[in-house]
Amino acid sequence: MYITKAQDLIKMTKETEKFYKVFCKNTQSKNGMWEQRFFTDGTLAPCWGYQIDETASVIYGVYDHYTRTKDKKFLKDNLKMLEKATKFLQEYLEHIFQNKGEMHVSYDLWEMHEGIGTYSLASIFAAFTAMQKVYEELETEMMENRLKQETIVKQKEILSEGLEDIKEYIKANLYSEDRKSFIRSKEDRRIDMSVLGLVVPFDVFSPNEKKVTNTIETINMHLRTYTGGYLRFEDDHYTGDRPWVITTLWMALYYLKIHDIIHAKECFDFVVNSSTKHGFLAEQVDNKSMQSAWVIGLAWAHAMYVIVLDELIKQGAI
Repeated sequence: MYITKAQDLIKMTKETEKFYKVFCKNTQSKNGMWEQRFFTDGTLAPCWGYQIDETASVIYGVYDHYTRTKDKKFLKDNLKMLEKATKFLQEYLEHIFQNKGEMHVSYDLWEMHEGIGTYSLASIFAAFTAMQKVYEELETEMMENRLKQETIVKQKEILSEGLEDIKEYIKANLYSEDRKSFIRSKEDRRIDMSVLGLVVPFDVFSPNEKKVTNTIETINMHLRTYTGGYLRFEDDHYTGDRPWVITTLWMALYYLKIHDIIHAKECFDFVVNSSTKHGFLAEQVDNKSMQSAWVIGLAWAHAMYVIVLDELIKQGAI
């Protein structure tokens, strides 16, 4: 989803459209979800679980693409796929909110922790919001189909209830008064950069809400390294205590959301200065050498760079 957003920003709209209309349609499971990993030809790759945010991100991504192209045919062509995915997410939430268990076991964004994750619920919130907007955009298209119209009205009501339930659940279960921060999940109370998803890109909460600003202070206290980059979460020892390009750019996006250009540029410059001589961005940055580390040429990192750069330009910072 982050990659398709970046593609749209650099006018690769046809590639984005093909991803959703062809790849996602071909790989969607009968129950509406998407498995964790696929090969580029659409065949299933080895998986070790599933991530609910992947299903939610497709819905969010389809509507995000539409906001740039305004192609209603694209929405209509993907409507059935989106409705199947939405139904799966609604069933997932029923298991959480009604304490049925089973389906709540989803991997987090980093594919390391299973549970009811803050980022996961934020992505579902954004998916439901996007689905409501999809229905609104197609409302006139359904004028002649009374049955479809009635179904849409009912679905929009259900989605509204779901949005309220998600927000209340997050407030009640995923904010720690002791730590003054939103936490990774109900089962794991670590500070995790992915909670930024509550603000950007998923807009569950305003960036200036007290619980959000508290979270930013806590993130800066626990996840910011002495070099200026950011870890993914507390005790992130994957290949060493090294900051990640993704998370540092994510922090820049938060700062841009509140129009704090100075701190956004600090994060952006940290990443740019660590790039290779060919302009590649890595997964991580070595604190000692300030050079690229681990996977070099990480697509997600490059996508986040494009998104941040676009916003910096819009705000007149570059």
